[in-house]
Amino acid sequence: MIRNLTLILITLVSLTALAQNNHKYVKLSEKITGKRYEIFIENTDSISYDIFLKIETNDFRRSSERPILQTIAGKSKKKVLTMVKLNGKPGKYTYILVVNEVSYALEVYNDYEIVDFKLDKEIHNKNVVIYTKNDCLICPDAKHILTKNKINYTEYNLDKDTTNYNKVIKEFKAIKPKSDFNKIPILKIENQLYNDIGSLEDFIKCLREAFN
Repeated sequence: MIRNLTLILITLVSLTALAQNNHKYVKLSEKITGKRYEIFIENTDSISYDIFLKIETNDFRRSSERPILQTIAGKSKKKVLTMVKLNGKPGKYTYILVVNEVSYALEVYNDYEIVDFKLDKEIHNKNVVIYTKNDCLICPDAKHILTKNKINYTEYNLDKDTTNYNKVIKEFKAIKPKSDFNKIPILKIENQLYNDIGSLEDFIKCLREAFN
């Protein structure tokens, strides 16, 4: 199920405005053969995205009238809809596209390639600690990302154990006195502390930085 949807296109856009789709990696495109319009979603990133696509038109007969919910794998282009233009119609449509990064988007392959960098086998020997709380909305998915990638980690739930948290905060406050440690989760990898994680995208960026 699509979670934490990020609306990248709030208003309906016309066919002539397709290029205004402003997601960095996920784009809508079309292939026209006579009256046949094939609608594609292309993902140029290395991670998967969930998409919600709703097309409004009176100019076409469509293979599906329902909104489209699909997972688009990294580095892939997928046909999501076929439309046939009706006689005497100009062939216009509008759409809403919603894109959400899949929680388990980071995936380890057999050659240890992960996203846009190489994942060294020694990653599994690194000391990874994640600090969570019961009301943290992204913590379950953050932990799932670590588990999916076979990254061993230690979790400290701050609702149950503050001792280790206070210890690490004291240590890093001495290094960065003005740092804010109110955001959860907090990720500690070896001697690097990542304390500005507000979304799964932020969490993945921290992993990319730590293991690059």
